[in-house]
Amino acid sequence: MAEGPQAVTENPNSRRGRLNKQKGHRKQAIARKLLEDIFEAEPLLHAHKSEESHWHHLPIRLEVKAGQQVGPIATRYLKAEEQAEAARAADDTRPFFFVAMPDKMSDGLIICRLSTLKELLA
Repeated sequence: MAEGPQAVTENPNSRRGRLNKQKGHRKQAIARKLLEDIFEAEPLLHAHKSEESHWHHLPIRLEVKAGQQVGPIATRYLKAEEQAEAARAADDTRPFFFVAMPDKMSDGLIICRLSTLKELLA
């Protein structure tokens, strides 16, 4: 009796790498769709959807990062947002943007929620 191909087991590191890559691609697709909606842009070719460097239909260049590597950024953002919310006056409806001013940089970095950006540009 002929047996089928043997099942190849995946070692834990390979599995983690594969799952992280899948998560990165999912987050990248979500970000692209949100940004296309915000800027009312459509990709020129379907093949250009999978790589940020091919997103020429958007008016900005970007890199999408996901997972544990952005955990510290998200933590800082959420703490700053909580602090700003606690100090916000009742009649203040302005959106929240996080500005980071790292040492040895004369220019700051802005971080905001994509949904906030969409509301602001609408």
